Amino acid sequence: MRRYAPALLWLLLLLTSACGQVRPLPSAFNPAAYTPIDLEQLRRHSPGLQAGQLVSFQAYFWEFLSYDPVPQHYYLNQLRYPRRWWELEWFALYQEAAMRGYFDRAAMSYEQKSRFQPKRLDVLRFYGELVSLGGNRLYFQTHHLEPVVVD
Repeated sequence: MRRYAPALLWLLLLLTSACGQVRPLPSAFNPAAYTPIDLEQLRRHSPGLQAGQLVSFQAYFWEFLSYDPVPQHYYLNQLRYPRRWWELEWFALYQEAAMRGYFDRAAMSYEQKSRFQPKRLDVLRFYGELVSLGGNRLYFQTHHLEPVVVD
């Protein structure tokens, strides 16, 4: 058994680092704390974007998803965050009204979904945190959103 202990420890560390996170929401909302970015930067995981960073961007809400957009992380995240991972309501966004720039690694809590009630093609400003899914993949966890008036 001792012979396999280092390999088991290494495997456990590898699996733990491959798990995503579910971060707690901040107690107070301060829009000045969020770095404005373009949704395209988030889609392409531009250099400079990192886990823990607070960002804001404008996008078109599409819909809440009936599938998990990160299935390769699903079971590991269920083990690490058995209650919190279920709290996420995944949704998709578009960068443009012409339905270009699809992004489906965005989430909000069920409570936020009930409070904000976004509708398809609503133009919204999203405020939130980039959170690690494990490895170098990130998802966007919503802290707040506001309607954008389009002229």
